[in-house]
Amino acid sequence: MPIKRLFFMSSALLLWIGCFSLSCLATDTGKTTLQRANDIVGDYRKIIVLLDGEANLDPVNRERVLMVGKMLFQQNHDRITNLSAGLWADLREIEAFLDALEKSSDYHDADKLVFREVLDDLTDAIQQRGDSSAPVVRLNKRIAEDSAALDQIQALYQKELDQVFGNFQKRGMPIRREAWGHYVEFLQQKYSREQIIKEYEQALPPSESRGVGKKKNTRGEIFGTELPPKTLLLTFDDGPHPRYTDRVLEILAKYKIQAVFFQVGKNLGSIDKSGEVKLTPAAQASYRILESGSSLGNHSYTHPVLPKLSEAGYSKEIESTSTLLKYIAKSDPVLFRPPYGARNDAILAFAQSQKLKSMLWNIDSLDWADPVPNSVAQRVLKEVEQQNRGVILFHDIHKRTLEVLPPLIETLLANGYHFASWSGNGFSSGEARGIQAAAQPPAMEAPYRESWAAVIGIDSYQNWPKLRYAANDAQAVRDLLVQKYKFKPQNVFLLLNQEATRQNIQSLLGDKLGNPEMVKREDRVFVFFAGHGATRKLPSGRELGYIIPVDADLSNYQGQSISMTNFQDIAESIPAKHLLFVMDSCYSGLALTRGGSVRGSQNYIQEIARRQARQMFTAGGADQQVADNGPNGHSIFTWTLLQALDGRADLNGDGIITATELAAYVAPMVSSLSHQTPAFGNLAGSEGGDFIFDLKHDSEFLNSDSNQLGDDAIRLNSELERLKSQNEELRQQLAAAQANQTQAAGRGQVPAAETALTLNDEGMRLYKEKNYSEATAKFIRATELDPTSALAANNAGFALYKQEKYEEAIKWLNRAIEIDPRRAIAYVNVGDAYAKLNRNTEAAQAYKKYLDLAPPSKSTEYAKQKLQALGQ
Repeated sequence: MPIKRLFFMSSALLLWIGCFSLSCLATDTGKTTLQRANDIVGDYRKIIVLLDGEANLDPVNRERVLMVGKMLFQQNHDRITNLSAGLWADLREIEAFLDALEKSSDYHDADKLVFREVLDDLTDAIQQRGDSSAPVVRLNKRIAEDSAALDQIQALYQKELDQVFGNFQKRGMPIRREAWGHYVEFLQQKYSREQIIKEYEQALPPSESRGVGKKKNTRGEIFGTELPPKTLLLTFDDGPHPRYTDRVLEILAKYKIQAVFFQVGKNLGSIDKSGEVKLTPAAQASYRILESGSSLGNHSYTHPVLPKLSEAGYSKEIESTSTLLKYIAKSDPVLFRPPYGARNDAILAFAQSQKLKSMLWNIDSLDWADPVPNSVAQRVLKEVEQQNRGVILFHDIHKRTLEVLPPLIETLLANGYHFASWSGNGFSSGEARGIQAAAQPPAMEAPYRESWAAVIGIDSYQNWPKLRYAANDAQAVRDLLVQKYKFKPQNVFLLLNQEATRQNIQSLLGDKLGNPEMVKREDRVFVFFAGHGATRKLPSGRELGYIIPVDADLSNYQGQSISMTNFQDIAESIPAKHLLFVMDSCYSGLALTRGGSVRGSQNYIQEIARRQARQMFTAGGADQQVADNGPNGHSIFTWTLLQALDGRADLNGDGIITATELAAYVAPMVSSLSHQTPAFGNLAGSEGGDFIFDLKHDSEFLNSDSNQLGDDAIRLNSELERLKSQNEELRQQLAAAQANQTQAAGRGQVPAAETALTLNDEGMRLYKEKNYSEATAKFIRATELDPTSALAANNAGFALYKQEKYEEAIKWLNRAIEIDPRRAIAYVNVGDAYAKLNRNTEAAQAYKKYLDLAPPSKSTEYAKQKLQALGQ
């Protein structure tokens, strides 16, 4: 038969295979398809021999066996994906492989199970291509028949373990596995465990860097043994996989379970020398993981044995994957799992320096080793019964995990276990699930590599009149950057009062933020100053503005202050792409050029993200008194700025606030509220760019502990809303933004204001202002757009509770519970509503359910007190 090139394999699958197969190309180069298949079978057999009876080994030897087995599995996984890619180079190669699979006397039936994923890869590629030529149709039929045969082989082994899902008492009985036993006896004639261990001894990490199964935590790591009784967390390693990860998510969604997916960086994408990220098609599954409420974790870039690497080696492995995860999640990863569980104190210290928490496991499913799903399930059930809680290790890169999960989950639920999630700081049974907010695949590249800020506030001047609110303003801006916009705390430098000397300010701005080893071209830098400012008229007639450090003299301040000329020099020395100065002080003579206009198209956003920006926004002009009094201990300018950055300045509803939008919202508001005229524009060196704030959606489930604003803040926010509707200039900006938004909608984009998430954000702002009726309307509208949103249903119910509409509140809170039965805080809320109606039995049941679901939290004592008041 002539050689035929087949190009119909899906690009997604080819790219995914390519990123997996790099590590095994060297060993496979020059080998025939049959030789590659034989290598796979050989490693598969070694894993079976290693793991046979492993539970009976002493802890030290069992650990060595599991480590070598996992290394063989990883090597074999790379070989399998490389084999899938290589088969498509030649039709005869596929036929040779299928001949060996069907006819080779060297392969036992159990051996053939190792090739199930290869047949699935080939089947998917054919289906995605849709080629109906005769050779392909025949090939597809043959692959389907072989897949069915492998399913039959597995089913025979499954029958040997068909009692695994009885009660726990029966599970403890030994089950005779004659057919499997004969296969293992055959393998033990070819291999011995000792021989395999000796072969891989040099590849093992030092013994002190192993030990994932220990229950006593001595190095600040997370194992799952601290979970409450009857509580489990599912984790999945080595993905994302372009086929199986989504199927795992479907199973989890069915049972309303969230999990942690520890991802290998090379499966996500690559980072070039300039820092540009290029994602693989498989990485799209990571977005869907976040959308489901599950979390992502760092599992290194190439899955090496980290203790075998140099400091530079393991640092790059961890940092590269964190960069990719941050690009996807729009926030820094929190969790880290070292490959094979191998780590040492140096690796843990580095991970901690990156703000990563190491999470291992105390229950290993061994789904990577055991080809029989019921056997995997039996193992997990036995471990769960013994430990009664814990973190379970699975993998989302092969088919048998999909076959294990549904019956296993149903059995665990039937026996009273429940599943926790990761809250971002600890385990949660529902109250704070999925702290990494769901992210949509980006329509544009991430605008920044890293974010930096210098935040300065001075009340206690040595020589100038003291201020009241400047330090508080600075602290609030710092908190907003960290909490809402996910600036790393260590990247936000705060100078308050006596720390804010001229020398310290210039050193921070010029030396630290001007250091190209720290701040890179693709970064952003935000500078905020709250304090005194002054303006001096130069002999030329030009006015020059200054900010006043804490140690400046009152009369001869020029040489002891920082002029706008100094700021121009600083702006030119900072290597970041975008730089924004926000000054809550009075200035003039800034040499500002006109700012841009508010637009809404994505092409425009991409363009301003690409171009350099040097921008400044000041609270007032020359000789103007900038108001230092306002709500919640803030100046008028900073309070309005904080409200703008909380979401009000997103004038075109695209989820992004540019510096231009920020000024367009804040300036007319402040001018209307006080006798000051904020000024905004570009410094010399700007190239048409615009500083970008990427809004994060509010994910708080309302309850009695939720923060609300004071009366002064509510009154001022009401005035801001009134001014927004009256201000002609802002109305023109909004009209232009809405016109652009309408055009964008015509291209198939949905305006952000019409999504459930943005409606919930609006409802949260209204709730904080105690406008419960309008907040309720927003939350209910959000549930109409997304009927699966437990967040919006809970918030609607609690807003109704605050209006003393208890019957309606109960309806919505129970709806939230129906959507997400493990959302613990909803039980406290509905308990409160029942208690208000004197339905004490139902209230007590709700509080007890909360205590059953939730680990110790700030609401635990509250629920206990409520139960005590009810006589429970």
